[in-house]
Amino acid sequence: MEKNTKKTLRNILIFLLICLIVMGAAFYFSRTYLVVFPVAGDSMEGTIHNGEYALVFRTEKVDYGDIIVFLWEEENKHLIKRVIGLPGDKIEISYSNEDEVYYVYRNGEKLEEDYILEPMKYYSTISVEVPEGKIFFLGDNRMNSLDSHVGNFYADIKNVEGVVFMKYKGWKIKFL
Repeated sequence: MEKNTKKTLRNILIFLLICLIVMGAAFYFSRTYLVVFPVAGDSMEGTIHNGEYALVFRTEKVDYGDIIVFLWEEENKHLIKRVIGLPGDKIEISYSNEDEVYYVYRNGEKLEEDYILEPMKYYSTISVEVPEGKIFFLGDNRMNSLDSHVGNFYADIKNVEGVVFMKYKGWKIKFL
């Protein structure tokens, strides 16, 4: 009986040690690579809503279409926007007389943007090349978003906190 008690005690200690290691690794990962940002404003309406929370994976690697959180240094606040152009890309926003809306083009190709809230009927016509170290970004609620279409307004790659991969409010969770 004493032999079984020692074996059981040893198994419990091993189990507790494994639990501590897993908990420590999870804590380290969550503090190092994940951050929660509250969403304030409606510039991303249609995708992310005011009052929701965005769960962000910390990374400097971003791609077209990613929703990113970055520090806007001029106002010392964080913005959540969609990546449209990367360094060296030529971005054009032009009006289509046929459809009576504005479209976004990247390097001469029209973007298919099924995520925008509504067609861009009143917008700015621009043609820019994204500078080195910068990101051209737009909100999904194009008619109500302070973003790169306003002029020489870009996100610094060095100020990117990460990519949004999930939004939630209460128990409602949605992966993006």
